[in-house]
Amino acid sequence: MTVPQQKAPDLTFSGKSCASYLAAPETAVIVNLAIHLERPLLVEGEAGCGKTRLAAAVAEELELADRLIVITVKSTMQAKDLLYRFDALRRLQDAQNPGNQLARSVYPYLTLEPLGHAIREGKPCVVLIDEIDKADIDFPNDLLDVLDRFEFDIDDLPREESDACLEHKGFARHVAGPLQGVRPLVIITSNREKQLPEPFLRRCLYVQLDFPDDPAILAEIVRRNLAVHQEDVADELIAGAVERFCEVRERAQASGAQKLPATSELVDWVRVLHWQQRNSASVVSQPLTVADQAVLFKIRHDLERYRAHIAAEASR
Repeated sequence: MTVPQQKAPDLTFSGKSCASYLAAPETAVIVNLAIHLERPLLVEGEAGCGKTRLAAAVAEELELADRLIVITVKSTMQAKDLLYRFDALRRLQDAQNPGNQLARSVYPYLTLEPLGHAIREGKPCVVLIDEIDKADIDFPNDLLDVLDRFEFDIDDLPREESDACLEHKGFARHVAGPLQGVRPLVIITSNREKQLPEPFLRRCLYVQLDFPDDPAILAEIVRRNLAVHQEDVADELIAGAVERFCEVRERAQASGAQKLPATSELVDWVRVLHWQQRNSASVVSQPLTVADQAVLFKIRHDLERYRAHIAAEASR
């Protein structure tokens, strides 16, 4: 039976208050829908555009930074690995000792994992499930019931040990939040390495993080990130770097690059330009240096295509 949940506190995400992250207004709208509809938020977008960092930004602005739970999905994971862990190997080792009475039971070897803790505590928090598409195709479907009801059963725990587990561990075979608990905000990222099942998609709200096409927004993103590193970079250099970066990205896209330079590469590049004491005029007008290319391009074939594209332009 589903446990009644208290409505989430009146939290609103503007996308503008995080020290190092600037969310688009439409992204903030969808985050707020996820908060108030209590639905998981599925986030997609090209690499380097802030999918993972969105969860940290939401937690920071909502004053839940100390309640941010990050789960990085691996290809070998099952859905239950997010909820609880049964240390069968340690139990087997303990069973080799005839005097070890703990090994007669399962519950001493059970612990709740981050999502399981969040469900049981029922306190406001942000849960990031990062790169869900790396897992087996059954993984999202197995999460459906948990994300719908925010309760689950520990199938590895025998029913006759449920009371003992509750007494010694603080949770029973059936784990649910308190009656007046609050559901966590669950943010799920995907790089679309695998197609996610339609039933799973129907349970989620969806947002696509696009690369900002406004140079002023890009410049503000750079400034916020540089402030975190306490680096004082001239606005003129930032503006010149953004202008040149947009040109490089456009040419990389025209050349068919697999991984376009994104905001993370832009921030790193401005830091390098600052350390090298380059000026805005040289950044805008001169060819990319070896260091520039190393920061902006992460795939060798993308760099080769970019160079070929530049050479073809020059020969016209």
